[in-house]
Amino acid sequence: MNVLITGTSSGIGNGLALAYLRRGENVWGISRRKPVDLARHNTYRHLQADLTDTDLMKDLLPEFIKDQNQFDLVILNSGILGEIRLMNEITADEMKKVMETNVWANKALLDAFFLKRIQIRQVVGMSSKASLRSSPGWGSYSMSKAGLNMLMNIYAKEYPDTHFISFAPGLVDSEIQDYIFNIKETEKYPTTKVMQE
Repeated sequence: MNVLITGTSSGIGNGLALAYLRRGENVWGISRRKPVDLARHNTYRHLQADLTDTDLMKDLLPEFIKDQNQFDLVILNSGILGEIRLMNEITADEMKKVMETNVWANKALLDAFFLKRIQIRQVVGMSSKASLRSSPGWGSYSMSKAGLNMLMNIYAKEYPDTHFISFAPGLVDSEIQDYIFNIKETEKYPTTKVMQE
């Protein structure tokens, strides 16, 4: 089985990659940092790159996945939370950074695959419950994950031979969770209070 996962340096992406490698699958990983634990496996290939540099990815991705014409699974896991702040406290430029990582980088990656006419059986966009509800402080993240959900829906209509889903994994032990647990203004951001309890 051929699996490509973004954001393999830590968190969910790292855990998923390790699980597939232990099953003997071929895994292609993309992240800004090279995961030493995954690199020990013979069936792991890594591209160290920033997915938000979409022009660079257009050049790097075809070479990275050369000799492959089919992937069983592509997991679009790479993402950022941004800062938990009220909408009037966060700038449009700060929100753009979150959207760039959580939405546009995924679009560019998918386009590169389909432009190369690579068959993909299943695409999973790593979403969040935050995409379905509005909570104070979560504006950038919620909007970006809602955008990711719609991206998956649109591609599903345009590429019916590939199955697309958005998946919300819930609370996971990760750097994002560490950040949330250290937020002190829980009365201002009630969702973080619930998550810390």
